[in-house]
Amino acid sequence: MTGELWHHLAAQVEQLDAQAGRLIRRALTEHTAALRVQVAGRAGTGRESVETQVRELLLRRVDIEGGQVDAAVGGVAVATPDGPDPVLDGDVVVYVVPRRLDPAVAHPADRAALTAVDPCRLVLVVTGGTDDSECALVARATGVPPDQVVAVRDEELLGERLAARAVVARRLRDEELARVVAGVPAAPQVRELVEQTLDLVGLDPMGSVAAGLR
Repeated sequence: MTGELWHHLAAQVEQLDAQAGRLIRRALTEHTAALRVQVAGRAGTGRESVETQVRELLLRRVDIEGGQVDAAVGGVAVATPDGPDPVLDGDVVVYVVPRRLDPAVAHPADRAALTAVDPCRLVLVVTGGTDDSECALVARATGVPPDQVVAVRDEELLGERLAARAVVARRLRDEELARVVAGVPAAPQVRELVEQTLDLVGLDPMGSVAAGLR
């Protein structure tokens, strides 16, 4: 229903202001595109295997809010020799770290990469024979919320964590769409239509859903 309201707004605005209508259509296209899921990690961490696992889990999940998630999964190598620093800006970032002899100590490259990731979008996967207590130590060492850290062998929990981040990502996209549409320069008549739609969909372009979704 919400999608219908946005498309109805775009159609109305196009009749009154072609430029504003194009901007709203472009924002809608970005809003409905497949979620970008990045699976990142250093060499030797098992990142490629986790990437395959994530892709399969997302294909199987059907209880994510709004139905089966439409996602494009891609791998990102971290700390490659002479390579550029990766840009971890996906809708969901699955970061892979290996089990360490001392799980309370994070690898410097991992810690540096994780500081650049929006924690609302993050799932941290620990490979190797890791148990829950070790995952808690990894969470503390990396500064990642404990409920977003999961052992790779716990496939059911990993699926739940991915689903939760996908829900957050969708709501963040809703928030971004509201901000973009609210900021489209337009005549007073169009502004009135925009405000009416924002009221109907219940989104505050000045607010943030992130704090309540972690």
